[in-house]
Amino acid sequence: MVMFVRICSTVITFVMVTAHYAYAQYPVNLDKQLLLNLVNDVRSKGCNCGNNYRPPAPPVTWNEKLEQAAQNHSNNMYSKSFFSHTGKDKSTVSSRVAAVKYDWVICAENIGMKYKTEQAVIQAWANNPSHCENIMNELLTEMGVAIKGSYWTMVLAMPKK
Repeated sequence: MVMFVRICSTVITFVMVTAHYAYAQYPVNLDKQLLLNLVNDVRSKGCNCGNNYRPPAPPVTWNEKLEQAAQNHSNNMYSKSFFSHTGKDKSTVSSRVAAVKYDWVICAENIGMKYKTEQAVIQAWANNPSHCENIMNELLTEMGVAIKGSYWTMVLAMPKK
């Protein structure tokens, strides 16, 4: 019995350390200013989104409500172990943005998984044609980004005036 308890204790410790290590390699607190700078740098230069060249676009600003919508989706993907723009509850980016009381005209979402830095995820989104189109859309003037575990979400929108 003592041997079994020691083995279980060792296994539990190993599992806890492994789980902690697996998520320790992803940021816990994002650098919002860095994310804004990276996105606005892409927007300021223009970008090839697949075969479609998008000219330079005005800078976006950070929005806390969009950050919350992004955080809610990252949390949901993490806790329910799925990766999709559609939530397990059938939610969409528009319903998630409305749920945080953001009054919008147009909104869009980029998701990513297993990127270890802000630079890596923005580069990946800029290299993906549909995510690049979202970043370069001049109508989208505000953004928020969040991460939970290895699940990234970016929400961009244009508010109603």
